[in-house]
Amino acid sequence: MYSGASSTWAAQEEDGLPNQAGGGVDAAVELLAAIESDEEFEQQWRTFDQIYPASEALWVARVNRCIKNKAFGLAVELIDGHDFGEDLDELGLLAKADLLYSARETDRAGEIFGRLIENYPERRDIRINYAKRLFAEGLLAKVHGLLAPISGHFSEGSKGRSLWDNVQALYGLLSRLEAAPIATDQDARLLAMKHAILHFRNRQARTASGDGLGRLSLITGSLGPGGAERQLTRLAIQLERARKAGETVGGAKLTRPVEIVVRSHGPEKQNDFFLHDVQAEGVEIYQLNEVKPVSPKTLGITDPDLLILLDYLPPSVNYGIKRLTPHLIESGTDIASAWQDGACLFAGLAALLAGVPHIQLGIRGLPPSLRRHLFRPEYEPMYRAMAEVPGVTFLSNSRAAARAYAEWLDIPIDRFAIVYNGVPKLPAAGTSEDEAKWQAFVDATPDATRTIGGVFRFDTDKQPNVWVRFAARYLKAHPETRMLLVGGGRLLEGAQELARELGIAERILFTDRSNRVPFWMSKMDVFLLLSRFEGLPNVLIEAQYMGVRVVTTPAGGAPECLIEGTTGHVLECCEKPCLDNIVRCAKDLADKSSDTELFAEDGPGRRFLDENFSVPRMLANFVQCAGRPLEEEELQAAALRAA
Repeated sequence: MYSGASSTWAAQEEDGLPNQAGGGVDAAVELLAAIESDEEFEQQWRTFDQIYPASEALWVARVNRCIKNKAFGLAVELIDGHDFGEDLDELGLLAKADLLYSARETDRAGEIFGRLIENYPERRDIRINYAKRLFAEGLLAKVHGLLAPISGHFSEGSKGRSLWDNVQALYGLLSRLEAAPIATDQDARLLAMKHAILHFRNRQARTASGDGLGRLSLITGSLGPGGAERQLTRLAIQLERARKAGETVGGAKLTRPVEIVVRSHGPEKQNDFFLHDVQAEGVEIYQLNEVKPVSPKTLGITDPDLLILLDYLPPSVNYGIKRLTPHLIESGTDIASAWQDGACLFAGLAALLAGVPHIQLGIRGLPPSLRRHLFRPEYEPMYRAMAEVPGVTFLSNSRAAARAYAEWLDIPIDRFAIVYNGVPKLPAAGTSEDEAKWQAFVDATPDATRTIGGVFRFDTDKQPNVWVRFAARYLKAHPETRMLLVGGGRLLEGAQELARELGIAERILFTDRSNRVPFWMSKMDVFLLLSRFEGLPNVLIEAQYMGVRVVTTPAGGAPECLIEGTTGHVLECCEKPCLDNIVRCAKDLADKSSDTELFAEDGPGRRFLDENFSVPRMLANFVQCAGRPLEEEELQAAALRAA
């Protein structure tokens, strides 16, 4: 008889599985579960394994640790190498199926569950166990088919009866709302999310409180070192400065403090990168991870259908409802502006439930349909449903991103407001270490008359190796040049090794990460960006503000950041730009670099930057968009234009 003690198949009163005895092992498993350090866990596990040799419970604790750390491959290795005694006992087979399901081997686990159900039709606990797994994955129709044959045997008040009643209510409601049966492979949580949002399709949102702009909540995942986070914190700081000074922005009076809402601004993953800047300016900040989640019923929601839907949402959406909605209600938010796909996902429905009059869904790059590593199945139905609700607008920082999202979602392009990034001209001062590093490079390349540079994170999307190969091609034709690359990342060492292989290592200065980017840009005559994907690349704008002409791939909104043929050149493609063409473009701009009139205060390049990308322009454009949500009539007109 199998005696595993994993909580995934621990005894359920109605299932009839045996409880485990042995307080010593149970206490050891409990202690292991509380250990945060993987190294400490391994040491402690080996100690307990010597005290309780061959303990199934300890072995399960180790597998569950792998699953918790998403080391699914290792977990499956452990499971496949373990003797569950499944040939003698169905509990062993059930245990194996449970662990395989947790380790994301759902097909294999499903095959075992199917065999168990077929071989032990009297064991209702096996069906219930599998049904709970499928229900948590959103496979509602499959759960309905699994439980229907035994639904008449559930006793009143049992957990099986509770599960069946819940499944029946959801299945009936979603089938009615969809006007069609739910497919067995369809994630019904996405349908529940969609229809929970569409519940507000005819909403009459309250008017903004007071006069002026009202209460603005800027919502994102963290304050980490990203471009969107930089723009959001810059926006909040500048608006707060204007409010405290009694100034109007974009024709609107700022009547209430701006707040930033994030999942976390803790030190993990540098989520606190911009925290000091925000706190120094006295901007209010609210951290959702520290909030105790609440039930939708406590929010005053009484509609029975909506309550059923809210009980079966994707985890990220559920997170926002239980933590963000009560805060937005308490804060009296008039404008909820969510930035980036992840924040839009947890904030959209939460803001609707809070009765926020104007909800902005801020996109910051190409859609996840084109960036598959960022794709989540929740995004498309969420955005499509939100597009049908009055008071919801889309905000983009580039026309390219707006076009891509509009095509993906099949919604009118005029649903998107464009607010370009605001980029200040930054001081070009460097540290003494920077100065020394640069001077040493100049001394090592005394024949160089021009410097071509780039600033980027050394990862796949930025194509650092293409940059280095360009450098080799350019230096072969124009040896009187030096190259300067600023940034760090996992591909930095590989790029340095490639430079050595190509024999140009002495002509390229790799600075690694730097917080003095303007200093390095001031040393360049031409700036080169070879990204595969971009939102609106601030570095192109910053380089031009430093008086440097730019060459870029047509990634995202990059072409919108320059005047083609005047302040820069846009290459023919992103994936495999022609090296010879890059060389021609860079040489053309290098020959013009001594002409400083282009970016002088009254020059055409500077006017272009100020009219599109200055911080005052960004503030005014944002406030004008925030102050005017779309009403139902406008939604209908936009839909007609799209048709």
